[in-house]
Amino acid sequence: MSAKIPHFETMEEPELNYIKMFNAGERITVNNCSFGYLSHRIVFYLLNLHIKSRHTYFARAGTSTDKDSYKTDAGLSEQGKLYAEKMGQALLKHREKERQALIDCGAADIPLKPLKVWTSTRRRTVETADWLYEQGYSVRQRTQLSALNPGVCEKMSEKRIRAEFPEEVTKHEADPYHHRYPRAESYHDLAVRLEPIILELERQQEDLLIVAHESVLRVLYGYLMACNATDIPSLSFPRNEIIEIIPASYNNEATSIPIPDLPPEIIPPSPEDISIPVPPSEAPSGAATPMGLGSPKAGPGTPRSGTPRITTTSPPNGTLPEPGEGSLVLVERALRD
Repeated sequence: MSAKIPHFETMEEPELNYIKMFNAGERITVNNCSFGYLSHRIVFYLLNLHIKSRHTYFARAGTSTDKDSYKTDAGLSEQGKLYAEKMGQALLKHREKERQALIDCGAADIPLKPLKVWTSTRRRTVETADWLYEQGYSVRQRTQLSALNPGVCEKMSEKRIRAEFPEEVTKHEADPYHHRYPRAESYHDLAVRLEPIILELERQQEDLLIVAHESVLRVLYGYLMACNATDIPSLSFPRNEIIEIIPASYNNEATSIPIPDLPPEIIPPSPEDISIPVPPSEAPSGAATPMGLGSPKAGPGTPRSGTPRITTTSPPNGTLPEPGEGSLVLVERALRD
C-alpha cells in the first residue's frame, strides 16, 4: 500500500459518476447519485459488506422418505435423522476444537460467536436442523433456499430424458449453467433467486450454517469461491463432510469438516437428485469437488476434480458466477472495474 500511495490520485471531478468507500465501509460517497439502476444496486451491495471475521458452513439436507421427488415435501428417513444428529455433533465439536486451538496459541478464553442456522422451507432441511434447534441454536427458514426445480424431468431416468428431449439434452450439454429443461429452472435462474440470500450472507457478522439441497450449495459456493459458471453444475458435495468458508483479507478459504460413522449409502453426492444429463468429460472441470486444489484454465477459484481435499482460496467477498443478464451481475462488474 505504501508503494501505491505516491501514485494514487483521488477523484474530485464533480461531473463524473463515481462511488468512494473509506476504511472498509466507515463512509461511502456517491457522486451524481442519479446515474442509474446499476449504480444504485452496487451501492446497496457495498452497504452490506464488512470485514469482521465469521465462518460460513454448508451442509447437505438429510435423506428423505421419498428421495426421488421434488414435489413431495417428504420428511427425513431414519438414516436422514441419524445424519442430522451426527452432522450437528461434528459441527459443534469442530467449533469447540477451533476455540481450544486459539486458546492454546495464547488467545483469550472467550465464548464462541453465536451460530445461526438457515434452512429452506422444505421439511427435510427443516428437520435436518431440528437437532441443533433442540440444543438452543437459532434456526431460520428461507424460501429462496429451495432446491432447483427439475420441471418435467422429475423422476425421469437419463435414458428417458435423452429419448424424449434430445434437443434439450444437446442444449444442456452445451451450456449446463444457463439451460433449463421444460418448466424447470436453470442454475442461472437459481442464482438470481438467491440474490437476497447472498446480500444477507454478506451482511452476517455471526457464524452461519446453511442446510440446503446440493443445487443451492453449488451456487452459494460458486459465489463465495469465485467458481466459473460452467463448473457450478458439476460441483460435488458428499454428505460425509461440512464445508467451512472463512473470509480472509485477500482470499476466501474453504476447508472440509468430516462427519464420521455415516451409512455408506447416504454419502455419495446427490443420491436424491434428478437424473439430468451432465456435461461430457471434456467440459472445463468435469465432476469438480469443492475441496479440490487449484483452478481450471479459465479463471480463479474453481476446484478441479480428482485432487486432494485441502484448503482452497478465492478472491475477497467472492464474485458472481456469470456475467450475464439479471441483477446478480451488478457487483461482479463493479469489482472487476
